[in-house]
Amino acid sequence: MAAAEEREPSLAWLFFGWSGRLSRVPFALGWAFWLMLLSAALARIIIVPKEDPSFLLWSFVFFAVGIVATVSSVLLTIKRLHDMNLPAALIICLFIPAISFIALFACLVWPGTAGANDYGWRTDSPKD
Repeated sequence: MAAAEEREPSLAWLFFGWSGRLSRVPFALGWAFWLMLLSAALARIIIVPKEDPSFLLWSFVFFAVGIVATVSSVLLTIKRLHDMNLPAALIICLFIPAISFIALFACLVWPGTAGANDYGWRTDSPKD
């Protein structure tokens, strides 16, 4: 019973796991979550005057959230590529400016593999 519980998806796996598969909806919601946090921190930076001591705090918050969001977005995209039965090496497409929007759009609309594939037997869960 404990082994079955360890394989259940968690928020830690969703945002920071690299194995398994992820369908379109959790992928889109994960990206939206990080964009929301970055937008909130950026809004605070814009609202607070530069002379205010909290300006530096919000700048650090924005920078820290940006680093965590980048790592998490890469891991989300790797799991999404796994769901489409594509290799994780295609993640490089998100870092090429000319094709990054096309690659992200493809990850959002391209359906995953029905049934088992090379990266797991069910979607939205870690690989066994």
